[in-house]
Amino acid sequence: MSIDRSTLAQKWLATEGQARYEAVQEAACLLLHVYLQKWAYLIPVELHRLAATLNAEIVRLQNLDGDAILMPVQSGFRILVNAALPTGRFRASVAHELVHTLFYAIEDGCTSRRSVPHTPREEPFCFDVARHLLAPKEHLEAIGVLRESDPAVIFAKLTKVLLLSRPWAARVMLADHVLAKGIAGRWVRTDAGCRQEKYSATATPSLSRQERTKLRMAVAEHLQSPEMKSSELGILVVHEKSSDSVFVLATQT
Repeated sequence: MSIDRSTLAQKWLATEGQARYEAVQEAACLLLHVYLQKWAYLIPVELHRLAATLNAEIVRLQNLDGDAILMPVQSGFRILVNAALPTGRFRASVAHELVHTLFYAIEDGCTSRRSVPHTPREEPFCFDVARHLLAPKEHLEAIGVLRESDPAVIFAKLTKVLLLSRPWAARVMLADHVLAKGIAGRWVRTDAGCRQEKYSATATPSLSRQERTKLRMAVAEHLQSPEMKSSELGILVVHEKSSDSVFVLATQT
């Protein structure tokens, strides 16, 4: 049965709440369908094979402005990717561009063309679907994180086995699948103390504003005095290349 992808894409972008979460999963399943039939055992997802099932090829470029660009070509797509990107960001960028292909029509012998007008809703939708492409439930089950109760072990498997960036691993863990409850993000040390960068921040949706504030305050106190740690919280600090920044995962125990 043929699937009218443009109709599906327009429906997905119009969803809210639980319906949007279901739309994200449906879109990811559509994009992964052929790949998982052939190569479900390959963990993490092998992006060149996934791209090939979606009529796309991945081309690394040394001097590309930005992270990645989706280029419609005859009967498919070419994804140009900055070759200097670290692994997690490279994979996220490719997956993101692959999701954008949902909004194009592909015709044999013709250059792929947009079939759904671009709207501000498309970018966040593509980011959400892309995380599911890189961390499909089949792989989460295979590496055991759905049965794991230790947040540090879950986070390690998501970053080291599935090769997710730290912000995306935290998002998968705390929001997409709620394998733990808490907050995460990159913190920067300044003369005035430690502050959280908003762009990398994530939190479990069910946490109240007061709970999130309490967790952020606990993280700030811990970074100032690492020997002080609440028994009610699990705090994982990952030091980064820059001595001025750390990635922190704080979960309720």
